[in-house]
Amino acid sequence: MRTISSASKGIGLRSEHVELLCQLPAHPDIDFLELAPENWMNIGGAKREQLHTLAGRYPIVAHGLSLSIGDCQPLNEMFVRQIGTFLDELNIEIYSEHLSFSRDDQGYLYELLPVPRYQENIPYLVSRIQRVQDMLQRPVTLENISFYESYGNEMPEGDFLAEIVAKSGCNLLVDINNIFVNGSNHGYCPYDMVRALPGEAIRYFHIAGHLQKREGFLLDTHGKPVPQEVIDLACYAVSIHGSRPLLLERDHNVPSLSVLTEELRQIHDEILAGTSSHALRRECYA
Repeated sequence: MRTISSASKGIGLRSEHVELLCQLPAHPDIDFLELAPENWMNIGGAKREQLHTLAGRYPIVAHGLSLSIGDCQPLNEMFVRQIGTFLDELNIEIYSEHLSFSRDDQGYLYELLPVPRYQENIPYLVSRIQRVQDMLQRPVTLENISFYESYGNEMPEGDFLAEIVAKSGCNLLVDINNIFVNGSNHGYCPYDMVRALPGEAIRYFHIAGHLQKREGFLLDTHGKPVPQEVIDLACYAVSIHGSRPLLLERDHNVPSLSVLTEELRQIHDEILAGTSSHALRRECYA
């Protein structure tokens, strides 16, 4: 079976494509699949058989939704143990999650909310990350999220992430579209954010499209093709930090598998071929 390399490209596993992917031989333009473990663990029957079929053809990356690493509730260790069992069962090496919170004392909020980027919050986050890593016997890979409100007087996001990485030993999933959306909405240069990231900790990249709303406001929808501005930013990220596995996200308005993989192939080829030509391009929004 193929392994995930720095030049690999993949897609998120969506229900629209599961049956076809199970029927076809390994697709030449898909090097790995990413799935939400919450949607697949503790299931049986035909869906479990499909999962094992796909895991026999493609390396799998687990991208979680429910860890809520930044909340103020006790860590859900039962859930973490269930994640660990799932990862071990399918020999999944990469477990990524969001640097966010999604619970309060009433339960899950079904939304990814930003963690306040204050220096005094870093030790708390580091201790929780390390506990999860100890339980899973794997590094956690944390993603920068898109956010639409800020708490005021916060650390720059790149500096905040770099300090968490240095103190916890976690890895990063860098979502290029999230950086672009946040830079546009909050008035900072996305290229500066990319440059501030600790490149040695980047495990893989996400790339996706977004929706432009009123007065230039951008909404991270994962429901449209990737715009050129986001591809340019990805080229810059690769020119600074080197090639990493690239995952194309499409959660809404999901096209056919052939359309999606063609978009993935074109984006991947452009990023690998265009890093030098785009490396000096900097479009800032401050």
